[in-house]
Amino acid sequence: MSLFGALDRSTRSPVVAAIGPRSLLALLCPALHSPAAHIRPRRRALHTARPVVLPSPAQMDNLFIRALVQAGSCPQHARRPSTCREPSPFLSSHHKTRRRSCHSLPQTRTLSTTTPARSIIRHAVDVTREELKSLVDFYNSELDPEEVDEETIRAQETWEEEKQHRPWKPESNEDAMTKAALEQLLKNEESSHSKIYAVYQLLPYPRIPFLSLKSIRRLLHVLSVVERHDHPSMQRYLSILDDMKIANIPVQRSEWTSAMAFAGHGVRSGPISDSEVQSMLYIWKEMESDAGVKGNNVTFNVLFDVAFKAGKYDLAQAFLKEIAKRKLRVSRYLRTSLIHYNGVRQNGPGVRKAYADLVEAGEIVDTVVLNSVVNALFRAREPSAAEAIFLRMKAMHGAKKDAPPPPYKWRDSRRLGLDLDAESRRLEQALRLAEADKDRMQELSSHRQVLQNAAPIAPDTTTYALVIRYHAQTAGNIDRVAELIREMQDANVPFDGNVFLPIIRGFSEFGGVRYSSWTADKLELFYEEFVSAVDRGEQSYYIGSSAAVLILKAFAKTAPGRTLVVWEELRRRWGPDEGEVDTIWRLLRRLVPAEVEESMKAAKKTHADDGGDD
Repeated sequence: MSLFGALDRSTRSPVVAAIGPRSLLALLCPALHSPAAHIRPRRRALHTARPVVLPSPAQMDNLFIRALVQAGSCPQHARRPSTCREPSPFLSSHHKTRRRSCHSLPQTRTLSTTTPARSIIRHAVDVTREELKSLVDFYNSELDPEEVDEETIRAQETWEEEKQHRPWKPESNEDAMTKAALEQLLKNEESSHSKIYAVYQLLPYPRIPFLSLKSIRRLLHVLSVVERHDHPSMQRYLSILDDMKIANIPVQRSEWTSAMAFAGHGVRSGPISDSEVQSMLYIWKEMESDAGVKGNNVTFNVLFDVAFKAGKYDLAQAFLKEIAKRKLRVSRYLRTSLIHYNGVRQNGPGVRKAYADLVEAGEIVDTVVLNSVVNALFRAREPSAAEAIFLRMKAMHGAKKDAPPPPYKWRDSRRLGLDLDAESRRLEQALRLAEADKDRMQELSSHRQVLQNAAPIAPDTTTYALVIRYHAQTAGNIDRVAELIREMQDANVPFDGNVFLPIIRGFSEFGGVRYSSWTADKLELFYEEFVSAVDRGEQSYYIGSSAAVLILKAFAKTAPGRTLVVWEELRRRWGPDEGEVDTIWRLLRRLVPAEVEESMKAAKKTHADDGGDD
């Protein structure tokens, strides 16, 4: 039975999940819901979509889990076209399944063989696998938690043939200048995404055909690389994919995968909801069942990550089984996600086993991996174990002579992670080819050891933020929080909003109590430091709905008389829309009802006085 055949027979129509107040159809195809959609383009006709039937979230959640757990992955039927009667809102019925090409090129970007680790090899000290394991496994016991098979599986990639695309010629000098300006912005990966999209929107509708295939791929790549998935970045990315659908330009596997990541993570800052999971699954179905593009290990990393973070553990397990059935490579990213997954499930032994499997697989352990272990153990309610690893990270870093710190800019950290994963993949392939050559095996093992010795393992901002979050929000130990902040200052570890917001939340938990160390004066100090960083425009500090709620709750508990004043200060910096303002006022009426009532009376009196003067 095909993985998606059961889905098609069960639903009889495409699955469309709502994202927030808008349907996935409106989100993925904004052009179809805009006045411009009814304007006939100059060169080719647009396709329109018929309305679709929306199943309930509960039905679709159960359907996807049943289909994934029970349905097989028969290779003979995996590429069978969808039997849905309704046309797809994301990929039109005119976008036909593409055939495989025996000579097509890979769709993945070639990674550089030069890694940042090699530039710091001279600082390395010998770190053995046993030492790496002991960094986490300090119970010295055999652990066999209930877990899926973690065996590394050989990758099996499928590449799709690109369609010939000839860009449209701009019909005016203004259009030509717009196109040139966009291509210039795309040369710099750090160009503002909002600026790139604004320039792109200046092209004549439907925009995308005016760009070369190279520029289209570059545009999507640049917009997919974000520090955090949020709603604006998701809308930008999916809107461009909609333009590609209208122009019948094929979507590559990596671009489908990025769309899934945005759909699963990019709607709100809080927990992942059922509708976001369904939207992600819908895009996956469109990719594999309708477009005929099979997912790779990166695709399933995203599917697994979103599923378990949404609390869909059966679905997450189904994705792990699917990875094994398809014989996809278990990457460094998936192994790190498995550590986090066991932490979310409060399975301490599972965390240790997932980490031990990562080390045994020959993956390079760095600060990011160890941060995942620290976070997982805190979630598994083993704070002593988590803090012990934090202390060992500092000790092992101190043992390295002139050891460089981990990268603190998110782009540098991302680049290092890509390089380490690529190097692990190359070593894995080389070791497989050199199984009969003992000398070559020894040489490769030595090379891997050199890379491990050079990998940064010092605590970074994220590590400190995790430990501070525990002491601020759970233990309520503000003295330990102050000690950790001094450590960060002495070690020149930069601060960011992820450090300050958990501290501010601690005031909402432990402030407002007589003789408490969480005083109003201390809250004011942390708040002033946070908003000063926002005013300076520091990238990691921003005010959104979550930050505003945390700050207002802290003041309502610790210094209620200041709450409304702080709200006005946040409002000026934030610029919320009407819906967000209404939400905050409902919160304030619950937190500080007396202050809100007094404020409303004062506002009415001022209004009456102003009317009297007229």
